[in-house]
Amino acid sequence: MPLWELLFTLTAPSSGTTNFDVTCQEMITMGDSSEDPLEKVQEAQKWKEEGNNHYKLERFEEAVEAYSKAIGACPKGQSDRAVYYKNRSACYLKLQKYEKAAQDAAAALDIIPNDTKALFRKCQALEQLGRFEEAFKEALQLNKLEPSNTAVQAMLRRLNAIVAEKVTKLSTTDSKVVQMFTALSDEDVEKRRQAANNLIVLARETTGAERIFAEGGVSKIQHLLQGEDKELTLAGLRVLSCLCQGHKARANAVLKEFTLPSLAKLISSPTEEIANAAANILLTAIQAMIEEDSKQPRKAKEALVPDLTTEFKSLLMFLLGLLTDKNVSGYGRDAVIDIIMKFVPKETGTGRALTFMTNGGLMKLLTVAGQVPELKRLPITANTRMHAAVALSKLYDEMHSEKNRKYYDELCNKFITDKFNVNTMESNMEAITAITALLQGPFDVGNGLIGREGVVEVMVAMAGSYDVLHQKVALEAIIQAANKKDRCTGILQTGINILKECYKSSNDNIKVRALVGMCKLGVAGGTDASIKLFADGATVKLAKEVKRFLLNPEKIHDLQKWAAEGLSFLSLDGDVKEDIVNDPKALKTLIELAKSGDKTVLYSVASVFVNLSNSYDEEKPDPEMVKLAQFAKQHIPEPHPKDSKEYLQERVRKLLREGVVTALVFLAKADSENCREQVARVFLTLTEGKDDRGLIVQQGGGKALIPLANNGTMEGKVRAAQALARIGITMNPELAFPGQRCLEIVRPLVSLLHVDRTGLQNFEALMALTNLAGISDSLRNRILKEKGFSQIENYMFEDHDMIKRAATECMCNLVSSEEVAQKFLGDNDRVKLLVLYCGEEDEALVKAAAGALASIAHLQEVCDKVLKVKAWLEIMQGLCASENIDIRMRGVHVVMSLIESSKENATTVVETNLLEIMMAFAKDETPAMKGVRSRAESALQQATEWGLIKPT
Repeated sequence: MPLWELLFTLTAPSSGTTNFDVTCQEMITMGDSSEDPLEKVQEAQKWKEEGNNHYKLERFEEAVEAYSKAIGACPKGQSDRAVYYKNRSACYLKLQKYEKAAQDAAAALDIIPNDTKALFRKCQALEQLGRFEEAFKEALQLNKLEPSNTAVQAMLRRLNAIVAEKVTKLSTTDSKVVQMFTALSDEDVEKRRQAANNLIVLARETTGAERIFAEGGVSKIQHLLQGEDKELTLAGLRVLSCLCQGHKARANAVLKEFTLPSLAKLISSPTEEIANAAANILLTAIQAMIEEDSKQPRKAKEALVPDLTTEFKSLLMFLLGLLTDKNVSGYGRDAVIDIIMKFVPKETGTGRALTFMTNGGLMKLLTVAGQVPELKRLPITANTRMHAAVALSKLYDEMHSEKNRKYYDELCNKFITDKFNVNTMESNMEAITAITALLQGPFDVGNGLIGREGVVEVMVAMAGSYDVLHQKVALEAIIQAANKKDRCTGILQTGINILKECYKSSNDNIKVRALVGMCKLGVAGGTDASIKLFADGATVKLAKEVKRFLLNPEKIHDLQKWAAEGLSFLSLDGDVKEDIVNDPKALKTLIELAKSGDKTVLYSVASVFVNLSNSYDEEKPDPEMVKLAQFAKQHIPEPHPKDSKEYLQERVRKLLREGVVTALVFLAKADSENCREQVARVFLTLTEGKDDRGLIVQQGGGKALIPLANNGTMEGKVRAAQALARIGITMNPELAFPGQRCLEIVRPLVSLLHVDRTGLQNFEALMALTNLAGISDSLRNRILKEKGFSQIENYMFEDHDMIKRAATECMCNLVSSEEVAQKFLGDNDRVKLLVLYCGEEDEALVKAAAGALASIAHLQEVCDKVLKVKAWLEIMQGLCASENIDIRMRGVHVVMSLIESSKENATTVVETNLLEIMMAFAKDETPAMKGVRSRAESALQQATEWGLIKPT
């Protein structure tokens, strides 16, 4: 019985789970029907042939699908099933899906043991997966079956060296682990700390983790955690987390030996680092348990996914217990909510989100979201409500059906009803605070609750009281409701009156909140300068009042936070933008707030920077529609005069001068995807100036953009990727993105080649990829791995001249890879396209096409294809006669390659006036013609050796 069954029991939810085992079993047993077995065999053969055709054309995804259908159709007991598994394994190898490749090869071997092709593919897959000992063992068996196979012998030599090195390393690791555990008992505190930190490094490696665990590391580290030394405690927790990483059995054993109560005690720590480190052990253990065990390739009979329902439910109950445990610190509670956000929401129908709700998770989450710090019911941090709001939003997003969303609404309504039924001011405050969190998360749910009978009346009563705490709670709810004025009209009129009254308060905490509410209501027109709720100049005066709280002499963080939120709305006005950027103290304070680490202020500060740099989306009306609107005397949006290009460029310069990039680097680490999108928007605007890109990279912008381009909202990823492209165009990528980062930017750049992206994004991505492709084979291979070749090739057919030229220039650098060069062979017109582009009028396009052709002209088949192009002679003459010396040299290089490729091709060339051109070039002593001359001489020498011309 698993550990979790021993600890907890739980009633299964009525819905939301998927019987995945049955589905897989049905797939495996396809073919055991009453249909004619011969027909099924023939059907399987048909799918196999289709798969073979797809494989020849390098359509590996389609080939996998065809072979899968062949496996499904083929009756059990048929030896042909091994062929289908074996073929699909080959496809998976091409797709770099090595785990699946190993599984299919193993399935083929189950049917036909000692099948050499299946065994070889299994070895290849295991080697790529880093399972060198297993690969070596299988390679030994393969060598016995095919002792003369040179490929197998090469693999054996390679694996033998790796295994031998690993054995040496393992013996060294054994020694180091023993030394570190011995050092943990040393009287010198620094030596103990150093030993603990060394154990972290060892535990990150597979061999080190195995040895630490085998040496009784869990109990020894548990003893270490009993001390008072914070650094030793943190190091010990991190070692345990590494032991759980990616290893289901070890993670289960660690939790069983360490025990959940011990873990709960550490998660409850009032020290943020310790609480987070302890929670991370639980998170890594959960991830190891729910992920597919990849330690052994599954055989055909083992393809079923194990049922982890019991473990999940037990872990879920443990998390739910921590969520509302009064002994858990605020930091620990935040960490638990973070685990829930990563662990519970799951798009692929495992029912985790619904299970969480049906077992009280939503009610507990609302309890945490409704906590008022001053009441001290549960320990929380300044970030807890934001964490809870994000979790509530993610949970709601997982309710894909109307039925489940209705259930979510019903539970929220029940929570609020129960709170109001208590009929105390404290419970009323908790209800309103929970609604505020819902307005920050699933807004429609929160807005619906505000519309309930009696809710607004409670808020009015609280705002009208003389109790500062009551007023704060009511005002914060109104402020959140005002975020989306078009969807909460029911409360706004009442809210305006409350804000006006509260603004008269002598208490700054109340006054600043009321001020922020008025700021939100005062920018109803957004960037439309023609809509003014306030008199001329009133918005700037309001901004100055908000800045007074931002720059309060005592630097009270709460006041600064609310002031930043107010400015995030007011800064849509052009006059306010100019006022802020011309106030260095205000900018400096905003930058400091971005670096403060307070998650509740990050989005507001990011929004201010978005507005100051005009990085928001602007709807530009169609000119024809404007004329119609003018004729009909309808409202037409008007941009603010101070949002013109000149004003914007000056604001961007001032932001860069004040160090906005350093703030953006901090903001880029925010948990909120929306916040990160705002940062990406600003980065894209900042990179518009070519001269500013070096400064952005120097201050850490290039590094910060990479995770922004890979994770977050689609809009955020696209904008960050485009900013990376701009940097990659004007700067040496090796300097802008040193080391591994050069490889990391390939994926986001390739994503910009998608057909849904704009022409400018396509063009900038191609330009940046051109620079990357010119650096090294590793980068060219990465572009191939990210499936960039086909997309780059597609843009070579683009109607837009600049995009077509950029794609061809990128291909020119890409063909330096032999793998890419091979793609020009076989049954395709790729060489023909290059030859035809060499005859175009666009000099840059000709230069790129000629360069690509020259790079692959060493392949005889390429030369054969060149001579099959109808206009080849005219085009080659044009290249050789070009006034551009680079184009001329590339043309002569192609002619030289044609002559060197074969006697037949050389004869064709020599019979034309290209021979006379080569002879003339060979006599040209002009310094600029040195490269051309040497190639012409080589061509003539080869023609002489073929016996086509006589030496002179």
